[in-house]
Amino acid sequence: MPDIANLMLNPAVANALAWVDAHVAEIVDEAIRICEIPAPTFEEVERAAYVRRRFAELGLQDVTIDAAGNARGRRPGTGGGPGLAMAAHLDTVFPKGTDVKVKRQGTRLLAPGIGDNSVAIASLLAMVEAMNAAGITTAGDLYLASDTGEEGLGDLKGMKAFMAEVKERVGATIAVEGMKVNRIIHVAVGSRRYKVTFTARGGHSWGHFPSPSAIHIMGRAIAEISRLEVPTDPKTTYNVGVIHGGTTVNTIATEADMLVDMRSVDTRSLADLERRVLAIVTNAAKEGDGQAKLEMVGDRPAGSISADHPVVQTCRAVHRALGIPTFNEASSTDANVPLGMGLPGVCLSITEGANEHRLDEYIETGPIPTGVKNILLAAVALTGKG
Repeated sequence: MPDIANLMLNPAVANALAWVDAHVAEIVDEAIRICEIPAPTFEEVERAAYVRRRFAELGLQDVTIDAAGNARGRRPGTGGGPGLAMAAHLDTVFPKGTDVKVKRQGTRLLAPGIGDNSVAIASLLAMVEAMNAAGITTAGDLYLASDTGEEGLGDLKGMKAFMAEVKERVGATIAVEGMKVNRIIHVAVGSRRYKVTFTARGGHSWGHFPSPSAIHIMGRAIAEISRLEVPTDPKTTYNVGVIHGGTTVNTIATEADMLVDMRSVDTRSLADLERRVLAIVTNAAKEGDGQAKLEMVGDRPAGSISADHPVVQTCRAVHRALGIPTFNEASSTDANVPLGMGLPGVCLSITEGANEHRLDEYIETGPIPTGVKNILLAAVALTGKG
């Protein structure tokens, strides 16, 4: 494992860290610019174009917008070291038309999406600029992406495409998120998500009673799902998050649909839960004299590496050197993809804040330089100083 304290004494690395301290205002301004470019999931084109332009300005090679809509670039190494993939997602959970104008309140920046994930994209750009300014060379190549479809029903679309292309060329992956700078995620929460559509004969609520109702069928299925027992270790969960159906109060519904979310840190537990939920759906439709159509709308792989893995230990060593108290937790991030492939992957973060996925989301600007140094030192340590 690299000696991070000694690495920080390297003249080029020390100059890069000093550059970060001297350019905090510019990093903050970059985060604001990015946040004010709307980027709902599946509508990240404008923000991707901006990041692509910045990648080109920073002198990266192979700069492109790929088929998945990711902004991509490569910072070549000198050779002889492992490649490293780094990604910060483009998309936000907020629909078009949301006011994303950033407001300053003392040391805080307030806006939907400022922490998830605008500040992470800005920090990835700042990391490259600091390395360029200080003349840092790495032995391995850095493969950089600002990727699409991390949120909601995006199903990690961009990260799946990115990793499919670079997986043979990298030894590890770092996903970059905005909030909880002292967090290292090395356990991925997997999920399966379905849209379930129930259909039935329906009819007039008086004249055709008791003709089967798609809503009644769906209700019975939801009630039975809600009684399922799942393990607490490994943690496994389920949720019916969205329902639709019916047309008027006096019409027996011919169609109703729901979105079902199932999660676990354990692949086998997730598969068992999926089997039980789908059996409930099928039986409910059969008993209600209707039909159920199943459409998988999300498949996020579970996976993990040990807390003792060299990649995790390297990131912990970076935290110690920067005075960051570390905690580990399981979560669903872009790191799910490499971990699901059996590749080492972690998720690191930049700053502190709260209320992600809410209109009153905010971040603190004070920890941002520490967060940029966090990913910079991890990147140099994992690729090897050139």
